[in-house]
Amino acid sequence: MFCLDLDDLENLLRNPLISRDRGNIYTLSVSDHLQFGAESIKENLANYLKTQGITQRLGRVRLLTHLRTFGHQFNPVSFYFVEDQQERALAVVAEVANTYNEQKLFLLGPEQESKPGVFRSEQRKEFYISPFSDLDTQFHFMAKFPEEKISLTIDQADSEGIYFKSGILGRQVPLTTWNLAVQTLRFPFITFQVIFAIHWHALILFLKKIPVRRKKDRPDLQTHTRTYLQRGNLPHHQSQI
Repeated sequence: MFCLDLDDLENLLRNPLISRDRGNIYTLSVSDHLQFGAESIKENLANYLKTQGITQRLGRVRLLTHLRTFGHQFNPVSFYFVEDQQERALAVVAEVANTYNEQKLFLLGPEQESKPGVFRSEQRKEFYISPFSDLDTQFHFMAKFPEEKISLTIDQADSEGIYFKSGILGRQVPLTTWNLAVQTLRFPFITFQVIFAIHWHALILFLKKIPVRRKKDRPDLQTHTRTYLQRGNLPHHQSQI
């Protein structure tokens, strides 16, 4: 995954393996992320935060995400780490996606900062991610601002407690051409691998006869989602229920 400073993209694009909105081994595409009427990712983020009552001018914003790899993009989740003008942690936004080319934003705001740089929140999912998971369950978020290491968790819980645990753990390495070339050889076609693993494990669960929930059964429990075209992920329509 890439941890990108949205104020320093010109430096990022000096890497010959990365481009913006055009073909390369890795591509940063604005249309792959939240759309709120602006031309840049950071401006779109600021517009979204204003709708949530966070109106102050933003400082540094770092985006933890997968870039398009050989033209293919899939991000189960991207995280925006938002600072204020005094370089203090302000908020975290989780941009969760499913295989239907839909995204939903979950805000961890200032009131959910449990200690400096650490945000915790429990929010209703109401988003179709897996056919093996109910829609009216809870996301338990824990997001720590990146330093040398990264630690994030999104657990899912129902009335009986947590039934699914997921997380991102790792350490940061400099984004040099050499380091990126090495990681590309270690993890070729990473976004294809993610989508393959999702379907492979879904097949295993299906063969175990785990009950399946169809997406069309509960549209009333799929709220504040945004849908994107599959080809190119250009904005198609927005719906809020």
